[in-house]
This record gives sequence, structure tokens and C-alpha cells, in this order.
Amino acid sequence: MSFIEFHLLQNFAPSNLNRDDTNTPKSCVFGGSQRARISSQCQKRAIRTHGAFNDAVVDHQGDSAVRTRKLAFKIRDFLVENGKSEDDSTRVCENLLGLAELKLVQKEEKHKFKTEYLLYIGLNEVEALKLIALENFDELNLEDKKKLDKKLAKLVGEVFGKHEKAFAADIALFGRMVADNNNINVDAACQVAHAISTNIVTPAMDFFTAVDDELQVGEQGSGMMGGVYFNSACYYRYAQINIDKLAANLGQDKELVIGAVKGFFRALVQAVPSGKQNSFAAQNPPSYVKVNVRKDGAPWSLSNAFTQAVVIDKPDEAELEHQSAYKLEMFAKKLAAMYGDNGFIFEGRSTYIDSLNEYQDKDNGTVSQLEAAMLDALHGALERQ
Repeated sequence: MSFIEFHLLQNFAPSNLNRDDTNTPKSCVFGGSQRARISSQCQKRAIRTHGAFNDAVVDHQGDSAVRTRKLAFKIRDFLVENGKSEDDSTRVCENLLGLAELKLVQKEEKHKFKTEYLLYIGLNEVEALKLIALENFDELNLEDKKKLDKKLAKLVGEVFGKHEKAFAADIALFGRMVADNNNINVDAACQVAHAISTNIVTPAMDFFTAVDDELQVGEQGSGMMGGVYFNSACYYRYAQINIDKLAANLGQDKELVIGAVKGFFRALVQAVPSGKQNSFAAQNPPSYVKVNVRKDGAPWSLSNAFTQAVVIDKPDEAELEHQSAYKLEMFAKKLAAMYGDNGFIFEGRSTYIDSLNEYQDKDNGTVSQLEAAMLDALHGALERQ
């Protein structure tokens, strides 16, 4: 198995990037102490919706996806635009999606005609379903679903089929799970860990008041008051892509694989979760990016480098980012000493942190130069498949 691993350190100013049901920044206990946390789901959404991801995928002739409950609306609107009646188009959509075992809400007026759950679907799959609905409109426009031609079920099945098919890049990376139809499921090629802080973090609260701009002479008091929780933390982020699985999910098309990996890397570095950003503007890029391309062995998360949290308690001590990077590299060295590093095709990094003595021979300069070196190694890995 060939795979790529990504290790990042990213220090955020006061922010609330990913909050729980109490509006408090997400957290966890790690190594016996409380840490800040950004969920895997939050990071993946930021990555797949970032322009850098889509641009790279499209540049390499790939397709992207959308996550929605409104698939039936998209198909019905297309049919109506092509001169079909709305009532007939509604029936056609219900029958069409029924062939894929995708159920629509019928009873709740607020959600009527939506799928019962969010569906992750490629834009190319949406277009294919639209054409099937239009070209087979009369055959699908039946009140008795039992009379639908079996060939229609085959056509719909081929839209989601897995044999020699290139899925949308984000579906190929992050997978798709539909409980009602296992044939639609796609195994993910990418794993993204919850980001955890390298330092101990306790959330704080910003108490605020807002003044009414139209107060008259003699009027006092605020127009509104409230509180917003926030924290500040240096996060360790880890992700890995199974190159073999990604190639399989993209129909063994090497150009699509390059586009998906390039887009993922660029968005991984550039994308920042959007939570409360208008209040905090925590637009802090990573200070350290490390990439490994490997042809065998098991993936190595380096999170255990921070089982003992980084503590900055003296003015003359090294900064948080520097100590975090040092612990990260020392732990990577320990793993290599224990398990060996024979399977490494490429090791590289880009960082603005000074005085990192370990792995200086792996420095690739800018993030763009690191990307180019990584893609060269990926080309080699794909050629060896």
C-alpha cells in the first residue's frame, strides 16, 4: 500500500473555530490534560469547499461533489425548464430516486420532497440523473412504481456504479455512506484526524454589550449583552491518503489522482474553519508542514509526541510553535529508530520556525516547492503500481 501523510502545526489566535452544542470551543482530554480540538468533519468541510481544492481538481479534468437533501429539487427544476409540468416532474423524480432506493420526505411540510438524509453526490452524477429523467420521462411518469421498466433501474445503477468509475474527487477522498443502498457506498481513501492542541487549553469568555445608536439624551444602558466563548491553541493536524484506494476510486486515472492530491494539499494548508471568524478573524496559516510519501508499512500519526503537553511558563523559554515542532520531530525520529524508515519514498517539510536542527536536509523551501516535490514522488508511486 502506498500512501501520503501530512503533519501540520497551526497556532490560532483567540477564536471559536469549531464549537459544541453549548457554543463552547470543542475540546478533549489527551495525556491527562484538557486540549482544544477541531473535529475531523469540520476540517474536511473546510477543505472540500475551499476554492483551491476545486480549482486543482477542475484543472486536472476532475469532478467535485455537493452534500444536499435537495437532489430531487435540482432534477425537477431541470425538467420544468425543459417544458415538463411540475406535477409530472415531481412524480418522475420520486420514481427515479426510488430506483436508487433514495426515499423522499412526504409528511413534513417543511422538508417535503427532500431526501430523508443528506446525500453526498457528484455533480457529474447529478447531471447524469437529470438526463435519465428527461430522456425517459414518459417511462418514469407512472403512478404504479411496480410497472417501471427494469432497464431504468440498470441505468440509475450505472450512475452510481463502482466498476471502472471515476467518482467526484471529494467523494473519492472522503467516501460516501448511504444506509438504504450499499451499492452507492464508496470507501474513503483519506483519513483526517481531529486536530488537538499541543498545549493545555482552558476556554475563556468574552462578555460584550452593544449600544443602541439611537439613544436619546438621558437614556442609558445597553441594547444587548451576551457572552462568546473562545480559546487560543497550537494544533497538531494529521491526515493520510491511501494512494492505491484513491486511484481505484478515480478509475485508475493518474491525472485525476494528481488533481485530487494537489487540491487536497493546497486546501489542507490554506483552509481555515469559518466558525465565529467575523468576531475573531483568526486567519493564521500553518507554521510547519511535513509530508511523507511511503510505499509500505503502517501510517504514523505523531499525536503521541504531545501526550505531555507543551508548557510555556517562563519569559525566556522557546515559543509554543518552536517547542511543538521540536517535540514532533523528536517523536518522528523515535518511531523511525524503532520501526525503520525503509518504506519512505519522500520526506519533506516547509516551515518558518527557526533553529530546527532535525530534518534540516528535508527542508524544501516554500510550501509550493514542497508541493512540487511531493507530486514528483506521487508520480513515481503511481508509475510503480
